[in-house]
Amino acid sequence: MSIDTQNLPAALDPFRVGYRYVMSVGPDGRERQVMVPLTEEDFLHPQEEDRQMLNALHSDTVSHLSEAIRAVHDGQPGVRVFIDHRIDWQVAGMLPHGPDVVVFDNFFVEWNRLLGTVPVRDVGARILGVFEVTSPSTRGTDLVAKRIEYHEAGIPYYVIVDTAGPVGAEKVLAYRRAATDYVALPRDPDLGCFIPRVNVWLRWVDEDLVVADEAGLDIPTGVHSARHAKQEAQRADEATLAAVAEKLRADEATRRNDDLARELAALKARLNDAE
Repeated sequence: MSIDTQNLPAALDPFRVGYRYVMSVGPDGRERQVMVPLTEEDFLHPQEEDRQMLNALHSDTVSHLSEAIRAVHDGQPGVRVFIDHRIDWQVAGMLPHGPDVVVFDNFFVEWNRLLGTVPVRDVGARILGVFEVTSPSTRGTDLVAKRIEYHEAGIPYYVIVDTAGPVGAEKVLAYRRAATDYVALPRDPDLGCFIPRVNVWLRWVDEDLVVADEAGLDIPTGVHSARHAKQEAQRADEATLAAVAEKLRADEATRRNDDLARELAALKARLNDAE
């Protein structure tokens, strides 16, 4: 789960990470709900129903990514995709995390969607990969702390969509688990990074995450579908305008040729009369 920032010091914006409600006894002795700010540690290890401050780019990216992954695995039994869900890896000494997107297979239990925490080993699921989208105030947690703890949890593929990274820097950071750390996945100059097991290509183009299937075909979803349709319509309109302009040019050329032909015929006629 990543959050927005207002670029204010914590003292001025204590709720920049988010908030949760807790029960507190007031001066009158009555118990009531009080809103308290989240800390960086809360971001790393959230409780159920924590409220984190999301920005639009983060939300759109997570939505597109999760929908595209679901589309790729549609109809495959046992594959489940969770968004902003509290995940208990059930690793000794490790608290649960709240990844933006996590993909499982072998998830065959009847899952109660009202539950806020997934106990991975109890449900018998196998982790395919985890995806995080960065935001300015918590980018360091995604890049460092989560990378360390996800490696300890045995997560085979960790992908960071670094929307909060420096201008011009690579936005898709994809890793596979090795013995002591994660190592970078290879990058295709056209398709980006391929994430095994999840079976998607990821690349960043024009301020948007592009997700493609194993064959390299882009997967438009949600707002991306509408944008794609709008772009296609615009390209069609541009092609129509180009065709009309070409026809006008051709018609003008034909008209000029007709005028020249008439002038030539008139000249020949005058020459004939002169003889």
